Amino acid sequence: MMMDMMEMYFHFRIQEPILFRQWKPTDTPGYVFSCISISIIAFCLELLKFGRQWMTRKPRPFLVTDVCCTTTEGIWDIPSEEPPRGKISVVPFTMESISDWKHFVSSCLFFAQNFVEYSLMLIAMTYNYPFLLSLLGGHALGYFLVGPLMTVKENDAAGTCCS
Repeated sequence: MMMDMMEMYFHFRIQEPILFRQWKPTDTPGYVFSCISISIIAFCLELLKFGRQWMTRKPRPFLVTDVCCTTTEGIWDIPSEEPPRGKISVVPFTMESISDWKHFVSSCLFFAQNFVEYSLMLIAMTYNYPFLLSLLGGHALGYFLVGPLMTVKENDAAGTCCS
């Protein structure tokens, strides 16, 4: 019995399973709908990352504004959200912090985020370039819309499974 080998180069093949045996486009409209679905999933992943960060965001009692960057054209005023030196905010590990409803919901969202990230990684590993471009387009659109709402540190904390 001969097994079909996966093509290990970028290709364009319409009749290819996507994650599940049942999700296999058989014609061009189904293929286009699958690409749109992949873009929507990637877009929703960016919303999920933002939502999880927004939910666990703590109120910021201080905002130190320093001039941190200069160029030959002028000065950029980038607000710094770092606490003043000598003041470190440490949240203790207690039963109260674990039993908080926000921690439970954040943990569930973290599970969903990782599940979707790894699923999208498996789609990218099909080496089907329309799927890959749809995936990247959804991520880019999602980041374009919600990226400005997060700080650089929050964006780094949201992370990805593959970095």
